[in-house]
Amino acid sequence: MADDLKGYKCPNCGAPLVFKGDVQKMVCEFCDSSFEMSEFAGDAKHKGDVQEGEWQQEDKGHINEEGMLEYVCKSCGAALITQQGTGATECPYCGNPVVISNTFSGMDLPDGVLPFAVDKKSAKDALLRFYSDKKLLPDNFKDNNHLDNISGIYVPFWLFDCKADGNGFFKATKERTVTRNGKEQKEIQEYRVLRSGTMDFKNVPADGSKEMDDSYMDSLEPFDYSKMTDYNPAYLSGYLANKYDEDKNDVRERVDSRMRATVETELRKTVTGYSSVNTQACDVKISDARIRYCMLPVWMLATKYNNQVFSFAMNGQTGAVTGNLPIDKGKCTKLFWTTTLVCALIASILVCFIDELFSTTEVIALGIAVMIGFIRLSSEKSKMTAHKGSEASRYLVRDSLKITNRQDKHVNTRYEDK
Repeated sequence: MADDLKGYKCPNCGAPLVFKGDVQKMVCEFCDSSFEMSEFAGDAKHKGDVQEGEWQQEDKGHINEEGMLEYVCKSCGAALITQQGTGATECPYCGNPVVISNTFSGMDLPDGVLPFAVDKKSAKDALLRFYSDKKLLPDNFKDNNHLDNISGIYVPFWLFDCKADGNGFFKATKERTVTRNGKEQKEIQEYRVLRSGTMDFKNVPADGSKEMDDSYMDSLEPFDYSKMTDYNPAYLSGYLANKYDEDKNDVRERVDSRMRATVETELRKTVTGYSSVNTQACDVKISDARIRYCMLPVWMLATKYNNQVFSFAMNGQTGAVTGNLPIDKGKCTKLFWTTTLVCALIASILVCFIDELFSTTEVIALGIAVMIGFIRLSSEKSKMTAHKGSEASRYLVRDSLKITNRQDKHVNTRYEDK
C-alpha cells in the first residue's frame, strides 16, 4: 500500500517538494531549492503509454469497514485514511504532500493537466479585490473572513470537441409607416425564415465533480488550454485532487444544452434586414464528439458569516474570481433610494426646460427614475452571485459557421393604426 503513495523529496535537505504555479517549478519550502519540471518528466504519462494489462489495475489501498481507503505515509509511517477517488492530499500528522498514484491510472488517467499559475498569496489578494467593489457587501464581512483556509484543488473536467448541425426557424417582421385612405398607418410585413448551418466547437468544459457547484465552475471560464501538459503527478504535489465522480455521460446534457443555445444565437445573427426577429424553434444535432478528461486548477475558500457558509472559487490560471456573497439589506434600500432620488432630481430639472408641460410629465419622470433605481440595484445584486453558463460561444471555432440553407418567405401583411 505504501507504493500507492508518491511523495517528492528535496535532494538537498529531504524536505517535501511542492509545485509552485508562479514560477512553474517544484520548490522546497524549507531550503528554497527549486527544480525544473523537466526533471520529473519520467513521471509524466498519457493514456497512450498505458499497457493493455494496466486497465484492470485494482490494487488501490485497503478499504476499511467505513468504505475509506487506508495508506501508509512514507514520511512518518502514520495511517493515512482518504475517501475513494482522492488523488492528492497531505498527511494530517506530518503535513507531507502526497499523490495517490493509483487513483489516476488506467482508464482513469487524465489526458492532461493545466498547472496552477497563481500562487496562494496572489489568490488571497485577488479575493480581497473581489470584495472591494461590491457595494452591497456588509461592512464587517471581510473582517470575519479566514483567508488562510484557502485550498488549491485540481478539479476533474471533461472537454468536448463537437460538430453541430442546426436548423433555426424564425418569425421576422419589416415595419414602415404608410398612408392609406388619407390616414397614417404602420405596415407590418411578416416573414417565415429558415437558416440551416454547421459549426465546430472546441474545448467546451464541464466539471466532473459532484462536490463542485456547476455555476461556480462555469463562472471561472475561460481557461487557456494551450498551456495544457501531459499528466504528471508532480504538478499535484502540494494541492488537493480528486478523480471524477460524474463521467462524460453524466455531464453531456449540460454541454449539449450550451452548444444548442449558441447554435440558435449564431443562426439568428444571420437573419438581418428585419425590424424584429423571434425564434420559433431550433433543431440541433451534435456529432463527431471527441472527449478529453483533464485536471484544471481552482482555488477554493469557504467562510462562515452570520451562521451561513459562503464559498468562493478562483481560476488558478487566470485569477478570475466568483462566489455568492452576503447582501446587506440596509445597503440595498440606501442604494435604491439614492439612485432613484438623484434620477428624479435630474428628470425634474429637465422637465423645467420643456415649454409645454403636460400634467403627466412629472409622473413619467418619476417612473423612469424608479426604473433606473431597480436596474442599478439588480446590476449590483448580480455581482454578488455566481452564474451558470448558458452558452458556449467562446468555444465556437472561429470562421467555422457555414450556412447551408437560407429561406425568407413573405407570409402576410397587416396594418395597424398609429
